[in-house]
Amino acid sequence: MIIVEAKELRNIDKLKKLPKDYPGWYKWWAPLDALELLLNSHYLKDQYFHELLPYLTSKTINNQKYYYIYTGIAIKESIRARLNWHVNQHHTQNNVVNGFLSTLRQSISSLIANNQYAEEATNELIDKLIIEYTIVDLPIKSREAKDKIEFIEKEEILNNVLPLNIKDNKNMIVKKYLKELSTIRKNSK
Repeated sequence: MIIVEAKELRNIDKLKKLPKDYPGWYKWWAPLDALELLLNSHYLKDQYFHELLPYLTSKTINNQKYYYIYTGIAIKESIRARLNWHVNQHHTQNNVVNGFLSTLRQSISSLIANNQYAEEATNELIDKLIIEYTIVDLPIKSREAKDKIEFIEKEEILNNVLPLNIKDNKNMIVKKYLKELSTIRKNSK
């Protein structure tokens, strides 16, 4: 696993240091202040920070405590391309209306601004996050990579409380929160 601050990937030279020829998977980690903004959003009916905090996986990175909030995979493209998409994607009308905006960005912009066009506010929060990624030494788009990486993603979602993973997240601890998140995502387009 390799750790990088999300904001570092806005720098093209640092982005180019990520592997361009390998698939992989990644974890997003939030410091306490960013986590509180996401779990106690003004756009949620309820506040979830104190309810969910005890269940979240935490880790100390650079002498600061971070909380695991999202996992994702890169199978059809490189880990570099996928993380670039999450960090540097623009909130154009086409991306928002047609659902091409990164799932992570959709959730963050909905929670922070109740508006999926709020690119600046989304970037401000993303710049507080840490990404931990793992490359998989298999060809991009290969059946082997797909099987291996999808298995890892399913295990991560099953074994952790991940408040920003909506798809296939059946964890009862975040069920109510995810239902509200899905509603505000629909309303914030």
